[in-house]
Amino acid sequence: MTKEEVLAKIKYGLKIASELPDLEFKTATSSIPSDIWKTISAFSNCRGGGLVVFGVDQEKNECTGCVKVDFMQTKLTEYFNDKMSFVLRPEYYVLEYEGKTILALYVPECPKDYMPCYYKSVGLPNGAYIREGNTSRKITDNEFRTYVASSKEFQFDRAEACGTNKDEISIPKVVTLLEQSESETQRGASHQVNDVVLENLGIVARFDGEIKPTIGGYLVFANNTPQDKVPYDRYIVRCVRYAGSDPSSAIVDSVDIRGTLDMLIDESYKFVLKNIFKKSTIRGTKRIEKYEYPEEGIRELIANAIIHRDYKIIETYNQIRIFQDRIEILNPGSLPPGVTVENIKEAQFSRNSMIAARLKDMRYLEEYGRGIDIVIKKMQDCGLPEPLFRNSVNSFEAILLGEKYRDINDRQIRLIDTLLLKNRLTAHDCQKILKGTPRATINTDLKKLRDLGVFVTNGASVNTFYTLAF
Repeated sequence: MTKEEVLAKIKYGLKIASELPDLEFKTATSSIPSDIWKTISAFSNCRGGGLVVFGVDQEKNECTGCVKVDFMQTKLTEYFNDKMSFVLRPEYYVLEYEGKTILALYVPECPKDYMPCYYKSVGLPNGAYIREGNTSRKITDNEFRTYVASSKEFQFDRAEACGTNKDEISIPKVVTLLEQSESETQRGASHQVNDVVLENLGIVARFDGEIKPTIGGYLVFANNTPQDKVPYDRYIVRCVRYAGSDPSSAIVDSVDIRGTLDMLIDESYKFVLKNIFKKSTIRGTKRIEKYEYPEEGIRELIANAIIHRDYKIIETYNQIRIFQDRIEILNPGSLPPGVTVENIKEAQFSRNSMIAARLKDMRYLEEYGRGIDIVIKKMQDCGLPEPLFRNSVNSFEAILLGEKYRDINDRQIRLIDTLLLKNRLTAHDCQKILKGTPRATINTDLKKLRDLGVFVTNGASVNTFYTLAF
């Protein structure tokens, strides 16, 4: 837009005393409103984008001006570069209007393949807005599903695996998959693997008229080691066994696991079983050995972490950390859009639908939505607490608590779960969380969590607060 076009739009909005579908006024004169991300998101998700004007009081329909234009531009640039899901390139206009300086910001439309553009700290769907008339509103569940269905942001495993070619796909492995599918469905299969079959499975696709592997197809069906190529070299699982209960303790065993995704699951699972305790009991004349943690639960969490990781993130890798008292399984990328720690048991959305479908065919994944239920049930069968989950902007973590925590009660689990979300708790917070529970009981719960080494006490007296030890 030219300065003349911007001024004309501002004058028109003031003339009719109203904001427009592509125009919003902000009274802000020296700072940026904390909810400016809603307007940025809304305009970026609408055709043609929109104009935000700072230094205009919409209610009074008058120009108030800005006094810290440079500072405001710097803060706005931080939003566009770091805080939104897609890096947009805004345009700034410093204008003189009615003898006062105002700042106009043009928010461009986000590319369709990456809609909805959302505020990363809030995530999806709550961090995505659209424009309706002259107001901004949060997208509905149906709108969110429509965006996801057509967005490359959530179909990364179907994108081109750059630097690879069709000859690097293991046809024998695809044949094995088809034979297994034939056995389960009792249908006949020709086992003739051609381009059409590979395309239907999502293993290859046409890119610029040429058939090439998709990212998901290459990571699951490569006939070589994917990590030998850049940028796939970070798609490893780093496994570490520590001697104690924190990362500063000595490392007993470690390995970086490489290979196709099914190999990552298998080898990671073997590493964990090799590095956890076995308990022996005698039943009659038989000696029964049982792992400290449920094998099926371990395997399910490892598979979930590898299948559902965010493969757009190449700065880090999957991690499995085994401590004396717990197992931590981490993957790059927060929970997929629409999935939260609270609804994780019911959620059925996968970030990598092609990878999930093929590894489900290969029996590495339970029916969608059942995996976490299985882990919880298996942990309960072992007399251990339910798994804990920690979700952050760039990672997701599942924590299995070991024998040391067998006697933790439901109240204490609620306090731990809340602390995983809030990062710190006070005694007053605990009373609100456990409403109706006597204060003496809460104090007993807090003491037990401190004694177990789960909670760390910070501050003193009325300023006391608790943080997690891990």
